[in-house]
Amino acid sequence: MDNVLLVDTAFFTGNFAPKYSIQGAVLNEQQEAQIPKRKSEMGSAAAASDLKQMNDLSRDWPEIVPRTPLRPGYEDTRMNYRNVTSGGPYTHIRVNIYPDGGIARLRVFGVAQPTPPAADTRLDLASLLTGTVCVDYSNAHYGHPRNMLSPGRGAGMADGWETARRPDRPEVLLAKSDGTIVVTGEEWAIFRLGFRGALEEIGVDTNHYKGNYPDSIKIEGLDALGDDTWMTILNPRKLSAHKEHWFPCSSGPVTHVRVTIAPDGGVSRLRLMGHAVAQ
Repeated sequence: MDNVLLVDTAFFTGNFAPKYSIQGAVLNEQQEAQIPKRKSEMGSAAAASDLKQMNDLSRDWPEIVPRTPLRPGYEDTRMNYRNVTSGGPYTHIRVNIYPDGGIARLRVFGVAQPTPPAADTRLDLASLLTGTVCVDYSNAHYGHPRNMLSPGRGAGMADGWETARRPDRPEVLLAKSDGTIVVTGEEWAIFRLGFRGALEEIGVDTNHYKGNYPDSIKIEGLDALGDDTWMTILNPRKLSAHKEHWFPCSSGPVTHVRVTIAPDGGVSRLRLMGHAVAQ
């Protein structure tokens, strides 16, 4: 799997770490308990016994990033990206710096790969925590569709999916028999679920979107392991401002979902409640 690591040396212009490396491992609870407990205190350093214990534990951890030079923390050199093709997944990583120095931030970008749940476990299939990712979208002018997969309710409009206003919006709004308005265009986002699953209930939260929420939403699903065609899971449903909506549904197994909003606007969170289905 291709992942990206970012080592940011911001503000460490004369005392940045010259080189770094990263190791990865999969640890169970007993192994994790062997990691020495440290207090984060300025001016402190690990005891020799702690270093030996940690070195013994991580001696055979595979090296994800070999010794790699870093650059000083000036604005044009602070961001040190590294593409990584690893044999993961990993539960723990160890960052080593040579011989010493400063790193401001470490960012590890990838996809969560949690343990498949039991067949009778009801879960949110549209969650970053279950490994769901956004693979394509039509518009993300103000906020990316992946924001809808975050835990909890949105902190603000910037924490959801919000598109630009479509210039082809009708000058006069007309309603269909189901109450949704007649539009000439729409916006969409496609997600690959972390687990193949069957959907039972859909949550759509327009929290914070009081004047720029979509008029309606439609959900389709596709099973990449089946007939590989899109099927409607939720017909267009009217949305309201600043509100959490719940719609019952029933679907066969799906690996991907397509969310279509009309004509445009913002959605804070998407919840796809259901059960995982064996591959």
